[in-house]
Amino acid sequence: MSYTAAKPSFLIGTTIIGLLMASGVAMGQPNVSASTAILMDQQTGKVLWSKNPHWQRPIASLTKIMTAILVLENSDLDASLTVSQAAMRTGGSSMYLRSGDTYGIRDLLYGLMLLSGNDAAVALAEYVGGSVPRFVSYMNKKATMLGALNTTFANPHGLPAESHYSTAHDMALITRHALSIPEFATLVASQQARICDPIGGELYSIYNKNRLLWEFAGANGVKTGYTLAAGRCLVASAAREDRQVIAVILDGPQLWEDAKALLSYGLEEYENVLVKHRGQLVGTAGVVGGIDAIVPVVVDRDLWVTIPRGSKGTISIDYYVNSKIAAPVEFWAPVGKLTVKDGDGLVAEAALLAGETIGSRGLVGQIKQFAKRLRQLFANN
Repeated sequence: MSYTAAKPSFLIGTTIIGLLMASGVAMGQPNVSASTAILMDQQTGKVLWSKNPHWQRPIASLTKIMTAILVLENSDLDASLTVSQAAMRTGGSSMYLRSGDTYGIRDLLYGLMLLSGNDAAVALAEYVGGSVPRFVSYMNKKATMLGALNTTFANPHGLPAESHYSTAHDMALITRHALSIPEFATLVASQQARICDPIGGELYSIYNKNRLLWEFAGANGVKTGYTLAAGRCLVASAAREDRQVIAVILDGPQLWEDAKALLSYGLEEYENVLVKHRGQLVGTAGVVGGIDAIVPVVVDRDLWVTIPRGSKGTISIDYYVNSKIAAPVEFWAPVGKLTVKDGDGLVAEAALLAGETIGSRGLVGQIKQFAKRLRQLFANN
């Protein structure tokens, strides 16, 4: 679809929004020890800082973020499963599951994300996918859907495999989606959980390996990981004042220091600004062959941008409509797009939609238009 800038007579054009922020002292760029890392705003997806973000590396147990996504999206958390021999025998970090015993899906998810149980990962993969290979194929399809195009999974737990890798950028994309799932956000923010032993039915406590939940104000996730090949890895998130940021650190010798520096930088040096709200009128556009010559144009969603604090920034908003809009025009039909720039850089865009139905000049269109206006008249009275 081609777009042309709308004529000024259509009230669509360019708006400059001057944003004068409170003055402050910048804390400077973070000094990070990791081989590759990234910092992303959870709400807008804006990358706030990065270091070699597209390097492909082993990711160890950060893999389990994708495993948890698929379990949460494809199973009943109140259901249960019986552990297989294969799951019980999985090496590495473990929940110490016993084959033949029955565990709740919810309990296994806590064991997966808090204890980093590789045995839980296999048990859940077998339950959701029918087999581990089929589940892994789902993992790779989901990664592609989320735009994580430099990621390949070979297993559901992250133990070393030649074709098992990701990037800091891809893991941020995957985590951003995961945190949009309420059950996932609750899971990874938990310092501890009480789960049921299937033999005697007693409850026992397990504790999260993520130190930030105790040491960093606002920390609310996400996952630790380590193998000799991957080094020390972490996906961390934190929220303050209705903003949340995600830090991904791969091969970080000073893991916790890196995470605290990145999270502090993202939360303290940036803020989110609402540019337009969903359904907001931005102007009108001409309609060819319509009963009405113009159609109101509205924004399809709340549009937020992430900008630095403590500085003067100028955001420009450009409105574009299709070069020719012909009747009939359905309500909420796409008619153009809106772009937001900070300086010369594109920071956000949204679709522009028709704010009402415009019938054609034919008899049917006239009847529909008359009926619409009659309904509006009754509604207003």
